[in-house]
Parts: sequence; C-alpha cells; structure tokens
Amino acid sequence: MEKTKQNKLIYIMFSFTSLINFLVFWLDPKSYMYLAISLIFFMNACVFFINSRVPDGDYWRRWETIRRKGKWFFSFVYGSLITGLIFSVILYGVIRDYLPLLMVCCIAGGWLWGYLMWVMNEKRYNVLRK
Repeated sequence: MEKTKQNKLIYIMFSFTSLINFLVFWLDPKSYMYLAISLIFFMNACVFFINSRVPDGDYWRRWETIRRKGKWFFSFVYGSLITGLIFSVILYGVIRDYLPLLMVCCIAGGWLWGYLMWVMNEKRYNVLRK
C-alpha cells in the first residue's frame, strides 16, 4: 500500500477512535480519561491528515495562501477562534458547567493546537517543496 493511502487509512482510524472515546465521555461526563484519550487521538488524526495530502494537491496550494498571513494569524484564527470555540460549545453541551473556565482552556488549547498544526504543516510543506 502506498504511503499516502496508508496515511489516509490511519487518519480515518484515529478519527473514528477519537469519536468513540468522545461519545463514551459524553455518556459518562465524569470520566475525563476518555476526553483526554479522545484529544490525543484527535491530534494524531491531524498529523496523519497533513501527511496524507497529495504533494501537488489543492491542500498545499491553499496552504501557500494561508502561510503568507503568518503563524500567529493561523494560530489565532484557525486555532483559538475556530477550533477552540467549537470545542468550547461541544464540551459545554456535555459538561454543562464551568463555562468561563471551559472557554479559557479550550481557546488556549485551540491556540496551541493551531501553533502545532502550523509547525507540522510548515515542516511537511518544506519537505515537499525540496
């Protein structure tokens, strides 16, 4: 199996595992371990998503446009605003408590996720362009 197809398969498996662990957490909100496991599998899915992109595909053409805006813009918009706020809403729907703390943690975690995704995208982009 070629590397790109293998990475896509692993991405699907990590995404499915992340979803299952989150659903278990949703059914029993006191078991935070499943939330942590879900987030770990989500990060792994993101890594394999980046590595499963075709070298000359649309993803990398869009990345060229996004990267011109800079890593702080990417971390703030895609990390904090989009990912962080979406996770805040989802987790508030499950936990139904501690909204201010939940939002701060999710937005900060989203910014960190955005920064890590920037670093991984840049590393992969530079490897593909050489």
